[in-house]
Amino acid sequence: MTKIVIIGDLHIGARNSNKIVEHWQQRFFEEQFWPYIEQHNIKNIIQLGDWFDNRRWINLNSMAFNKAMMVDKINELNITVHTMIGNHDIPYKHSLANNSPQQIMGHEPNINIWQEPGNFTIDDVNFTMIPWICKENEVECMEAIQEGGDICIGHFEIAGFNMMQNHKNIDGLNASLFEKWNTVWSGHFHTQSKNANIHYLGTPYQMSWNDFMPKNGFWVFDTHDRSLVFINNPLRYFHRIEWNDGSNYPVENIENSYVKLSIKKKTDFEAFEKFLDKINFHRPFELKVLEDFEEYSSENIEDLINVASTQELINQYIDDVSTEKVNKGKVKEIMQDIYKISLEVEE
Repeated sequence: MTKIVIIGDLHIGARNSNKIVEHWQQRFFEEQFWPYIEQHNIKNIIQLGDWFDNRRWINLNSMAFNKAMMVDKINELNITVHTMIGNHDIPYKHSLANNSPQQIMGHEPNINIWQEPGNFTIDDVNFTMIPWICKENEVECMEAIQEGGDICIGHFEIAGFNMMQNHKNIDGLNASLFEKWNTVWSGHFHTQSKNANIHYLGTPYQMSWNDFMPKNGFWVFDTHDRSLVFINNPLRYFHRIEWNDGSNYPVENIENSYVKLSIKKKTDFEAFEKFLDKINFHRPFELKVLEDFEEYSSENIEDLINVASTQELINQYIDDVSTEKVNKGKVKEIMQDIYKISLEVEE
């Protein structure tokens, strides 16, 4: 019997190597992840791609952070790691060449970096690793997917699953392609979701306001009974506080955090100013005060209009304005890529 830790997208160097994000990543690794690994004598980790964040370059401080938080601990505890290349790990759109995990950690004996489909076995459980699918490797990856098997692990973009809270992906692979697999685990989308045999496992920590609602943490797989148990990460550093002529929000937890203060009702200005001072006393990294226009909320107008998703509106607009000489499918693909990248940009 072996227990294996499964952890999602790490995004080391997230948001242009933002030091606040790095601070909370470090707390997660030092206070939760590695203590759990040591306490339970875990010797195998599977990571789901996007080890690094920036597609073009890696900050030297981020490289040092990765060595201290990940590589050194992996070597110290003699842990075997399996990871595959994610879309954030590659500098080219259609190729996995010069990917950052291989360039930075390819010499590490304990870290297996899957750049093409392949298999490994632990306790008679067979795992198939499939990296990010692009033009260069599409044929071999699709052949591996269609072959089927026991547990398929990848960094997939599958239609019908939430990219993030309330943002459903309408493009990508059809879920029916994975029908021959007992189980599919995927990184890429930061929100946990499950449908049939496909399970998006989410990220270990928050990295932007898009991660405000979803649960974060990691998973433990038992090869004996094939159970998959979620280990919650309670550290939250994106806080939405509502002021409705008062608030009981525990502001003592907001140091080094991003805070949005939404005003629903403000008739007692003195009380509001005191609460604002209280927030600032606890030193948030960033505080935004938002006036709330409830009468214009989606809940109050949903009966009046039919709301389409942004992706649907993009496709509809291209269909309406493109001429016959334009490859609408290609234009849609480019615009959808731009839209998905924009969702990752800091608010």
